[in-house]
Amino acid sequence: MTSEELAQEIMSAVIAVQDRILTVGRAQYEEGANQKFERQSLQEIVQYALEEVEDGIAYNVMLRYKLTRLKAALDLAFPGSTAQALAPTPPAVPGPTYRSAHDLLVGP
Repeated sequence: MTSEELAQEIMSAVIAVQDRILTVGRAQYEEGANQKFERQSLQEIVQYALEEVEDGIAYNVMLRYKLTRLKAALDLAFPGSTAQALAPTPPAVPGPTYRSAHDLLVGP
């Protein structure tokens, strides 16, 4: 990936954020000519930010779970790959055994 391609990916993410602001955000936070946060106290904004951080932690754990399953499926599909050799050792938490990449991603 070139620097230009990376910059384009970042711009795509910004455009997605803009779209979210103009759709879901508008419905939830627009109050006439103002945004909801403009009327909130600093304490309310801090509380909201703390809740968003907590939500972010939960979403990151969900994403980590799915990525771990995806990585295991890739390791099954492409055994001995360079990426597998360089990957960190997963935590020593016993989990279910899967026979195929499909079972791993979708469930047995």
